[in-house]
Amino acid sequence: MADINPPRQTESPATRRNGTLQSCEPCRKAKLRCDHERPVCGRCSRKKIAESCFYHPAPMTRRGPRANPVGRPRSTSRRLAGNQPSSSTSSPGSTLNGTRFHATLEPPSTLPGYLGSTSYSAVLAEHDRRSDTPIEMDGSITNGVATPSVDPYRVQMGVEVLRLLYDFTICDMIIRKYYGRASLAVVPQVMMDSILCSIRKIFDSFDLRDNLEPQFRDLANLIFQNSSRPLLTHGSMTVEQYCESFTGNNSRWEALGSIFAICGVALMATPSNDPELIQAVDHSNPKEKLLSQLVEASDICLGFCDQAASANELLGFCQYSDIMLKTQQFGDSSYQAWRRLGDLSATIYAAGLHQENSETDDRPFFLRQWRRSCFISAFYADISIATFVGRPPLINYRYCTSTPPLDLSDDVLIAGGDDLDRAIAELDAHGWDAHGNKHRVSTIRLRFLLAVFREETLDVALGTHSQEDLIQKYNQITEKARATWESCPAHLRYDLLVKESCDTSYPTFTMLHVYLDYLYTFFLLQRTLVKRTSTCHEPLFDTSRQLLSIIIKISAERDPLLDMSRHYAWIVLSYGLPSASLLILELLHQNQGLGPHPIALPRAELIRNLSIFISCLSWVARPGHGNYHTCKQVEKRLSQILDQILDPQPMQGELFNDATSGLNDFLDWYTYSNWDFNSEFLPSRDGFTF
Repeated sequence: MADINPPRQTESPATRRNGTLQSCEPCRKAKLRCDHERPVCGRCSRKKIAESCFYHPAPMTRRGPRANPVGRPRSTSRRLAGNQPSSSTSSPGSTLNGTRFHATLEPPSTLPGYLGSTSYSAVLAEHDRRSDTPIEMDGSITNGVATPSVDPYRVQMGVEVLRLLYDFTICDMIIRKYYGRASLAVVPQVMMDSILCSIRKIFDSFDLRDNLEPQFRDLANLIFQNSSRPLLTHGSMTVEQYCESFTGNNSRWEALGSIFAICGVALMATPSNDPELIQAVDHSNPKEKLLSQLVEASDICLGFCDQAASANELLGFCQYSDIMLKTQQFGDSSYQAWRRLGDLSATIYAAGLHQENSETDDRPFFLRQWRRSCFISAFYADISIATFVGRPPLINYRYCTSTPPLDLSDDVLIAGGDDLDRAIAELDAHGWDAHGNKHRVSTIRLRFLLAVFREETLDVALGTHSQEDLIQKYNQITEKARATWESCPAHLRYDLLVKESCDTSYPTFTMLHVYLDYLYTFFLLQRTLVKRTSTCHEPLFDTSRQLLSIIIKISAERDPLLDMSRHYAWIVLSYGLPSASLLILELLHQNQGLGPHPIALPRAELIRNLSIFISCLSWVARPGHGNYHTCKQVEKRLSQILDQILDPQPMQGELFNDATSGLNDFLDWYTYSNWDFNSEFLPSRDGFTF
């Protein structure tokens, strides 16, 4: 265990752990400069408070009340194996122990993180950048990070999390399979490989002849100590050095939390009958039981990070992955996912991921690119969830200067040198790979461009604009969005790949999803115009037909090796249900001769596509999934309406209202404010595929 124990520090009554002279308690608490004289400092002598002047040996440590002795905590398998994951996203103590209110001994961090041009320190910071003689701040203010004394209660939770990771080596296999098949992975694979290899090496160094409990405890203490310090980088740092800063002896909870979160996301796409999964986990329902443990473990690790010394991109990657896990486990409208999204937004701003300044950014090139990916992914997730729940986004791009990462492979970024320079020189004017190669960041770049227009669309849909201003904004957004889409590389555009029908470049599920997102922006804009200006009916119906025709294609494109049911169900309900319901209700209205009909619809085409869509609802969700009941309810209601269209029966007004009840009220397409995202027709558990 010598290789994982933190080095012992020699305590001196005259200096602090960061090497600066120790201030007396009155000066430290008042954040005033102390002259460090003993036994009484000069400031306290002048203020005539000599009796209060003393030097605390550990001023940042607070001793909490001792809890009554309790029995040994339950085993990890019992504590982290509940079928119902905890709803808490920031209080691990409420999930692993009956004692909810348990004070911690760690002092909160005093490092403020990113400070912008209006901050309290902006004037002095700008002076320091221009001057050769920077103004030194008092160490008691700027160096507020002391090595904390970790609460034994939290250490015990850390031990249980480590034991879970120690036992479940299957996590390594699931994650590596995920990176082997995923066309979109936000966290670079080299980072995850380093984290996995590092923690396994530490576990392999355990002395199996001895009791493992104290070895887990030593490791947990080390990780707490590391997580309390800032993650430091410099411009000449290599990828290996960067990964070493949060692995091995420098392991952090942000890194381990990413293992649990990414493994959970990958597990969603792993079939329940996967032989390796069944063999590794001895349960009747191994996938669901393991998933509940991963959700809780990820939650706990991020709870530990609440006391972290600073915000950083590693924490942002972990929070993003946890959001992906929560949206798929609890649903995109769940409070668990929304609250974690708030945490991620705070990290984005506090870590300065939203701003770029080449003059002051002393980070290596590869890390600047990875930080861009972290910001862009968070921005896209924020916009997507905000659209889904009808709330204002948490990240406002008007205050951001971060741009998409260059369309480069991770291998080139890691190699650096001439290979990197050559690859950058071969990019086109917009930063895309000019040779048509698809990289991990290619889709991330594309999603960012669409997210910018979606943000403008939400401003139109949720904001207050005059009729003239609304039409002008609609035209501007539509024109810019189409021009941007047409300028994107052909090998990333679903619409072009479908036309080519080339087996070597057949569009992936991710490309289909991106294209649906692109079309849905127009759907939202057009529906807003229909409601507020009574115009744009024909474009709205055309977009709805296009969305519906694309979605029904997935029934013939299922991959038997991947469990994509949660993703398919979400797309069918989120993109398909709005367009299908609008079209089927309009057909019914025209069939019944009710109200004005602004546009003639192709009846035969729509009935054919609607029939296929309704059949999709019968298989897209499986029994036991959270959206199974939702799909069955919608399937039944749409089938009733389609029967009425195909075999019209005389209907009184009350009967017609009964046939369309629920859908008509829920969808109310001409009144945006009445679009109820929390109704029974939305998935309650299924997740968004970011």
